[in-house]
Amino acid sequence: MVSYADFTTVLLALFVFLFALSQNDNIKIKDVSQKLKKEFKQEKTKSQAIQTTKMDSDINEAANNNSLFELVKSSFADSEKIEIMKNEKGITIRLKDTLLFDSASADIKESSLETIKDIANFLTTIDNPVIIEGHTDSIPIKNSQYATNWELSTARAINIIKYLTTNYNLSPKRLSAVGYGEYAPIFDNTTNEGREKNRRVDIIILDNKK
Repeated sequence: MVSYADFTTVLLALFVFLFALSQNDNIKIKDVSQKLKKEFKQEKTKSQAIQTTKMDSDINEAANNNSLFELVKSSFADSEKIEIMKNEKGITIRLKDTLLFDSASADIKESSLETIKDIANFLTTIDNPVIIEGHTDSIPIKNSQYATNWELSTARAINIIKYLTTNYNLSPKRLSAVGYGEYAPIFDNTTNEGREKNRRVDIIILDNKK
């Protein structure tokens, strides 16, 4: 928009100058100079206003995101089962897969329903879009139901969405499911500790509302 305004200013100056040449008997060079200065000043003011508006918008958005992050952290401050972090996608609520599922299964464990309830109740207080991400370690799955870790991780994410939309007042339009399998590790898959941390479910609250 700023570039367009500058281009418009140049065209306007050209037209005024050509008009002055064609009317040199009636318009003095001094008048042309004053007109050019006036037009350039007006366009500069418009450009500055556009830049200021965008800067204010960015500042407000950052403030809102920080406020939401603090709200999420305070809401789950007493929970040892949930890890809260902020990244380029938004605000992540991270859960170990062992909390939610048995090994090689996508059925939600009954013992985890209270934790899911706390998360669902919080999500009903905001209207940001949410992504449910399923992740596994790199050990190949040996299961007749799921041929790959991709399928297992996707099934887990989908089952969480089904549970949230069936049991709580969450719109399906806000929710999406992604299964990454072993292809988005956060730790080294060559160690038991690393594989344990890679087996996780991330519930991501996007920064920007759609």
